Amino acid sequence: MGYNVEKIFEDAGQLSKVNNKKAYEDNIEMFKSNRYELLKDLVGADDSQLQSQAKLLCEDVTAAFKKFGKVRGGDLMNLNYFMIFYVFPSILQMEENEKAIRICDILKDTWNSHFKSNISYTDYETLAEGFQAKFFGMPIGKN
Repeated sequence: MGYNVEKIFEDAGQLSKVNNKKAYEDNIEMFKSNRYELLKDLVGADDSQLQSQAKLLCEDVTAAFKKFGKVRGGDLMNLNYFMIFYVFPSILQMEENEKAIRICDILKDTWNSHFKSNISYTDYETLAEGFQAKFFGMPIGKN
């Protein structure tokens, strides 16, 4: 059974260009309420199935977003950002700590190997703290 990656990654380009804390809070809440359930096969997998579910997700992403046999650089960049901003933080928030870390580690390693990327993950709080308040486009401190 495959993943509905078109829905999971819908508007990935736009959602990956978040530039303030409030927009990020709204977007991650939308992701958790509308799309997180589409990852149920991954987050519900036992240890013996986790690797194969992560691989299936990556293969489904490739099938949905490939052009001329592979995912183009700009699309892959947006997908990478989307994983970092939404998928990993949601897993870390919604699942128990040890299980969430195990899922994220396997998914990160599988994603990096499959797409020849080098992404990592962090939690929602760390990402949200990173947004800076701006005055006339110049950073003036944390939001």
